Amino acid sequence: MCRRAVFVSVLAAATVCAQQAPSADLLSQFKASLKQTLRRLPDYTCVETIVRSRRRSDSRQFQPLDTIRLQVGLVGGRERYSWPDSKRFDDRELADLVGRGIIGTGNFAGHAQHVFLSPATRFTPGDDPARFDYEVPVEYSSYKLRVPPNESEVGVRGSFQLDPQTLDLLHLEIHADEIPAKLGMSAMSEIIGYGRVPMGDSDFLLATSSQLSMIALDGEEYRNQITFSDCRQFRVESNIRFDTDEAAAAAPAAPQAARTSLPPFLLVDITLDSDIEPGKAAVGDSIRGILAHPIRDGGMAVVPQGSVVHGRLVRLERSTQPYEHFIVGLEFHTLETAGNSVDLFATMQNAGPAPGLLLQAKRLDPVFTRKRTGRLDILVREKPRGEGILHWDAKHTQIHRGLKMRWLTVDPSTLAPVDSKN
Repeated sequence: MCRRAVFVSVLAAATVCAQQAPSADLLSQFKASLKQTLRRLPDYTCVETIVRSRRRSDSRQFQPLDTIRLQVGLVGGRERYSWPDSKRFDDRELADLVGRGIIGTGNFAGHAQHVFLSPATRFTPGDDPARFDYEVPVEYSSYKLRVPPNESEVGVRGSFQLDPQTLDLLHLEIHADEIPAKLGMSAMSEIIGYGRVPMGDSDFLLATSSQLSMIALDGEEYRNQITFSDCRQFRVESNIRFDTDEAAAAAPAAPQAARTSLPPFLLVDITLDSDIEPGKAAVGDSIRGILAHPIRDGGMAVVPQGSVVHGRLVRLERSTQPYEHFIVGLEFHTLETAGNSVDLFATMQNAGPAPGLLLQAKRLDPVFTRKRTGRLDILVREKPRGEGILHWDAKHTQIHRGLKMRWLTVDPSTLAPVDSKN
């Protein structure tokens, strides 16, 4: 408690103390309110859209790299991720699921829990009555940076702004502290915006947007702009059955038909049945195909012509050298036939012809053809197992349905999970 003082110096100190007291009260009320809010959050899911870009050290402008669309959920207090068309969350880490480029986690729910539920966080008043600074020392931090093959836990510091009337968190700013040189980056920061989002009969304070920035030691900067949308409560459906017939109750449950996959080395001819617009599409978007011919095993048709094939975009990058084109990665994962689903594991062998599809030639480097027509011979450095890569001229804005592709089934046991450390 601050008392009135006679001396000017003491009076000045008393004035500062009087200014800090309301801030301390507001902070205490906010922390109590936010802890209650975080603890009453239901399990929920949202669509996460990540727009990634890069700025070279000698440039002022960011250049777009790709867009990724995911399903993210807070389930049992843990962030979980999957592709939008998946029926269950993936057990892999997000970096392993996406496989390429700069990616971050925690902006959905983890960062707020890390800062406001940790007893080690130190808070101080900021330059505004509703703004506060904070610091989590590295020895108490669970914030981890990973730049393959290295990773390290770092301390974090930053600030946050709150609404003094509703005590809602408005935004949270995060800066990594004491980044080890082995990670090859000089700075990492993130700003997360929050808002009230309706779900069911109530609304909840959730992250609505985020911007992640990372600066490498050579000055190159990476930026991820993230939005969360289409949020809904996550429920696990279950059926409870009360049988009055004792015989029925004692009878064993009928076994469910197990999903099967095709044996390796079978040819799968697929016709694309959905348009793809590389300039607007996102990694994770669903695609659809139709079997152009039956799949045969030893002369016997095992999957009929016309069966539906489901897949997704797994890579979508823009390249400007030697002229603008897209690198489009496709993955087909499920065959539907006669009401049954069959897991599909296959690698693309070839595609086309089609206007916009760049010629793929086995060369050591991308070169122009001898005729100097401006057509690019694209290097095939690798044939990714379990997916297919199209190099698409950006002058053709759509990959139209009807594109013909030939795939070859592979043994799923040989498809190791994507390792972002390689």
